[in-house]
Amino acid sequence: MEPALCDGDIVVARAKKPTVGDVVIAKVQGREVIKRVTTHLPDSLFLQGDNKDYSTDSRQYGPVATRNVMGVVWYTHKSRKKR
Repeated sequence: MEPALCDGDIVVARAKKPTVGDVVIAKVQGREVIKRVTTHLPDSLFLQGDNKDYSTDSRQYGPVATRNVMGVVWYTHKSRKKR
C-alpha cells in the first residue's frame, strides 16, 4: 500500500460496510492484506494496492468476498523508521 502505508505503520480498523475508496484489511488466500476498494460487486469487492506497479491484488487473485473483509481502516500512525 505504499505510499499510503509503509512497513511499521500502525493501522486501526473498525467493522463497517466498505465503500469504494476505503482501505480495508481482508483475508486473501490465507493471509491478511491491506488494499483499497476500487469496485463493489454484489457479494464481493475488487481490491487494489496504491502502488499498482508492485502490488499483488485483485488483478491477480480476483474479487474478494465481502465476508473476508476484517475491517475498514479509519486511523493510521506513521512509523518513525527511515524508509
